[in-house]
Amino acid sequence: MKNLLKISMLSIVVLISSCSKDNDPDPVSCELTDTPTTYAFTDADGNNTVSFTGQIARLEKAKEVYDMMNADVTVTSADITALIDDANSKLLTKTAENDPNRAAIIATLNSVFDSYAASSSAFEAGTVAAEGVAGIDAFGYELDARGWEADQQFAKALIGALCLEQNAYDYLTKIDLANNNVAPDGDNAYTKSEHYFDEAFGYVYGLDEDFGATASISGDNKLLLGKYLTKHDGTSAQGEDLLGNVYNAYLMGRQAIVDNCEDELNRNIEILNINLSKVVAFHAADYLRKSAEGALDPTSTFHHAISEGWGFVMSLQYTKMADGMPLFSHAEVNDMLATLDAGDNGAYSLRSVDGAATLNAMADQIDAAVAASK
Repeated sequence: MKNLLKISMLSIVVLISSCSKDNDPDPVSCELTDTPTTYAFTDADGNNTVSFTGQIARLEKAKEVYDMMNADVTVTSADITALIDDANSKLLTKTAENDPNRAAIIATLNSVFDSYAASSSAFEAGTVAAEGVAGIDAFGYELDARGWEADQQFAKALIGALCLEQNAYDYLTKIDLANNNVAPDGDNAYTKSEHYFDEAFGYVYGLDEDFGATASISGDNKLLLGKYLTKHDGTSAQGEDLLGNVYNAYLMGRQAIVDNCEDELNRNIEILNINLSKVVAFHAADYLRKSAEGALDPTSTFHHAISEGWGFVMSLQYTKMADGMPLFSHAEVNDMLATLDAGDNGAYSLRSVDGAATLNAMADQIDAAVAASK
């Protein structure tokens, strides 16, 4: 009786520590040997088993591309391609890697790069941005002739096409405790299952100066999904502690792999998918609404906001909710992007009463999809 009671109480403690009231699948009984408080794991001999160097390299390469697209210097499409197509970082290879529509996604990103390259001489010359004229606006943002800020389109699209896609549709789907968690992988201290999970973690925490020692992502290089996740600590307008939910799920999911607890692992993977997807959906809707608010205000940072919104909308096709499906399909996302760029003058065409209404309606559509997924 005492042993049964001990096991029961331990299960309750594990479940309480690893569950979130929001977005939490039905709890399962799974006995873990530890309740970690930081993302640090070792083997029986004390060797570190955490590694996500490839993800760090990819995120750092994305930051290099982003910085190139902020330098007010003339570049060619070939210059951008040479930087991004780095065999060592594998940034291009991993972007939209598992998407059946990958060719179309890469083509869209290439069109963003081409637009930036075509406009870059105007940025270097200090040309003043205006409708139909590429240049730098009053806030220092680089806009093409249609009013789009390419660096924001690129970075926010990569939040979905790289960071979220590699979590929800790649590494977290490849873990097989029965077959790849039985022994260390080659000369490494970690098993394949452990490494797959670490690689997923790295796409969120790879640019953190503490590499995931705490939930919040810190440092001057914050970019992509990790940057936006950190904004959701329970005090933001979104309300939920998505940051806490995600970090805790990474901790408990990794411990579940150590202990071969498949039910607990799957439960935490679902928490990760839902909460990371909510980060993307919130900011897609939020930037569309901010754009709507500034559409008729010539002193607003409308073009910066709508370009961020464009990238987050593109990222919606990589969300993954409890039913295993994205909030919006590739075709639906393409329709939304086409709507945003439908006018004769691109983003400038949205600076109207009708444009503001379109932006608010699209934001409502995103919020409704999130609400319906619960």
